Amino acid sequence: MDEIDKKILYFLFRDGRVSQRSLAEELKVTPPTLNYRFKKLEEDGVLKGFTLFINPSFLSRYYGFVAFINQRDFDSDWIFLKFKCVEWLNVYGVIGKSLRDLDEKIETMSKTLGETRLKYIPEQNPEELKSMDASILSALSKSPRATESEIAQELGIPSKTVSKRLKIMSKRGVFSVFPVLDIPKSGLIMFSMFSRSLRKITGVLEPCTIFRITDGKAGINVCLVENMLQTRNYVNGARLQDPDSDVMIIYEYYINSSLLRILDQ
Repeated sequence: MDEIDKKILYFLFRDGRVSQRSLAEELKVTPPTLNYRFKKLEEDGVLKGFTLFINPSFLSRYYGFVAFINQRDFDSDWIFLKFKCVEWLNVYGVIGKSLRDLDEKIETMSKTLGETRLKYIPEQNPEELKSMDASILSALSKSPRATESEIAQELGIPSKTVSKRLKIMSKRGVFSVFPVLDIPKSGLIMFSMFSRSLRKITGVLEPCTIFRITDGKAGINVCLVENMLQTRNYVNGARLQDPDSDVMIIYEYYINSSLLRILDQ
């Protein structure tokens, strides 16, 4: 893993659907060089694939985040996100049909995992996806880096329509495509910061941000950096803006790419 490999992974987190040609231009390397490095990352088990993240709010569902001491783990179809952290914690993203249903599911988790160490349920107004958008995302879940033309061919609709809908949904924060990364093998450091005034720290963290969920006030910001020194500098800078923000170092993560199935439940 050298600087170029790390930049490849960072750019893939910023846009998991970026073409290899565009990525080669961004990194100022030839397409064959980029292709070789891409394949080498896969062969070495650093880059294990890609996964689709869908914001639960666009699936007519409520969501929240909880953290438990990680003496045990918890899996369910209604877990849409999981961060395993160095600080003896697992952070879970949980979905529910209502706020009451969400609380009941968190209570179910507590019976197995013990007392919650962090609980955050954003302000939210769930809405339903258009049927065409759901079909496009369903195709994307099978192959997150599929081209617009490949998706269009599968669905039997114009590729321009697919391109337009993907751009609209991406801009609205409906979905993102992320690489599945073996963090320890990569040599990179992933950390998250939770703040009840997220806007205070987003400016400081923007250069390293790969993922953010917020209701406009509180939220979670996930960053990817090259080393612990960068981690310390970003965290210290953020805490100058919000001394009460919490930080967690992530060594493994999971994104449930099958959330569209809940529309049939």
